[in-house]
Amino acid sequence: MEVEEKRCDVQENPSDDEEICLPSDTLQILKDFLAEKAREEETLEENWQLSQFWYDEETISTVAGACKQISTGKDFTIGLFSCPSLFEEVSKAAPNVYLFEYDERFLRKGENCIFYDYTKGKDTENLRKFHEFFDLVIADPPFLSEECIARTSEILRHVAKSSGKIILCSGTVVTQWAEKYLQLKPCNFQPKHKRNLGNEFASFANFNLDTFIRNQ
Repeated sequence: MEVEEKRCDVQENPSDDEEICLPSDTLQILKDFLAEKAREEETLEENWQLSQFWYDEETISTVAGACKQISTGKDFTIGLFSCPSLFEEVSKAAPNVYLFEYDERFLRKGENCIFYDYTKGKDTENLRKFHEFFDLVIADPPFLSEECIARTSEILRHVAKSSGKIILCSGTVVTQWAEKYLQLKPCNFQPKHKRNLGNEFASFANFNLDTFIRNQ
């Protein structure tokens, strides 16, 4: 919202239909207030009830840098599953980035943000059209349980191309399930979060992700 600045002459008895204008100092206070309100609306806080924990700036930058290197051209497609804090920066690094997210607040960010509920499986209307669609998928499943990893893995296998790259970011406790359901190996890269979490986190991939991390 923009506030138009107008010069005002003080009148003792302004009529009701005359336009109201503000002194320059009051106008600046109003502008600052509206700007701060707009920033707050753009900043989405974590919802712990949805098991949301945002990555720190270093992790976001590192992952976006890796995506930029991995991306091979304008037709390269990336799918982000349950990791909304990556969307903005990865979208700057690669041309075709889609976010699949349960939190409907993120659907306001554009047509490439799609509602996603891992418990519904791969055969939902929102996922059918993305069969073998993505060159790279990155997922951070909301729960550290075998059920969540298994269901998410089925979805990732559905949407990734046969030659597609897969990155899974989660707690180290899911190591055996990452291998069991997606044949992913642990990487040296460790995602970090803005808040200190009790669980130790790790990354897993079906390719040498650390090469793209080291080359940044």
